[in-house]
Amino acid sequence: MISIQYDKSGFLFKNLKKKVLLVEDAESILLAINDYLSKEFQIHFVTTIREAQHEILSSLEENAPFDLIVTDIHLSDNTGFDLIRFAREYSKNTKVALITSYEINDYIETIYKECIDQVITKQSRMSLQDISIMARKILSDDIFGIEKYFPDIRVYYPLEMGDATIPGDKEVFSITIKSTKEKIFWINKVAEILCKKNKMPMATSRLVMDELLANAIVRAPRFEDGSFKYQKRNEHTFMLIPYDDIVLEPEDYVIFQYGFYGEWVIFTCQDPHGTLRKNEILYRLHRHISIDPENSLPQGISDSHGRGIFLLREHLTNLIFNIHKDRKTEVIGLYHTEQDIPYKNISIYEKD
Repeated sequence: MISIQYDKSGFLFKNLKKKVLLVEDAESILLAINDYLSKEFQIHFVTTIREAQHEILSSLEENAPFDLIVTDIHLSDNTGFDLIRFAREYSKNTKVALITSYEINDYIETIYKECIDQVITKQSRMSLQDISIMARKILSDDIFGIEKYFPDIRVYYPLEMGDATIPGDKEVFSITIKSTKEKIFWINKVAEILCKKNKMPMATSRLVMDELLANAIVRAPRFEDGSFKYQKRNEHTFMLIPYDDIVLEPEDYVIFQYGFYGEWVIFTCQDPHGTLRKNEILYRLHRHISIDPENSLPQGISDSHGRGIFLLREHLTNLIFNIHKDRKTEVIGLYHTEQDIPYKNISIYEKD
């Protein structure tokens, strides 16, 4: 086999000395993040909202605004949400991200209303790496590729795979999906592989792959007027129903990848349309996590779509959305076989 190798960083840039303001009142966490990021970025760190506001205003006076602000949600004198509002008022081009040791779902309504697309839990075993990757992706605009998370992974394509269907360690196989029949075949094949290798429960792997591929095959392709190519509206319920036995046009082919890296099971799904939007993802998560006080059920339980995003986030250890508007969407799903409790990070990268 011939593999595609990536450089050690997995990114297109090196030595990107962008300015990052880190706001965290736990000294041990503050120093750990600072040490981890300081070789790559100009880190300024403070422990309170008031100090952060002073830093932001001073940087503007010096005509050297921060490129990124990473703030804890809970601080001694206010919340990270308040700081983000302040930053957006005074420094509109500065990117923002939240970190927290609390349950992210408790803040999903505010996260949706404030349109915050990066929230990382400090309880995750990858938290420092997550913060570093998040900063690099935001500040470089180089957002696609599983190699961002596993720099020495090898990606194999059909001609290189031959008849092989089982990746080795640190390997990902890349498949082109052209129809719903091929989708079903590969879901069954990969679920069987994962089950035999004791990597992932069959029901969970089927659900994850079905949700990833359904969105890419059914909802992503659209005509120029915005209508769906492979769905029709039921005249009685007005709900959209996918066509049976879909055969995709060549411009709609979907790239599906699966593989392993140590204890990680990796899935990626790419469509060439980029029609998924950050606001839609946050809205759907909010709808399915928030409870309707009248019936104690999720607000989105009767929505015609969106439950797939919620289910993916519930069953995967980590879920990442990479979107180039109207060009490409990549969804990366990571499942850790030793710690299958989801981190609940919200990671959405969207560029024009």
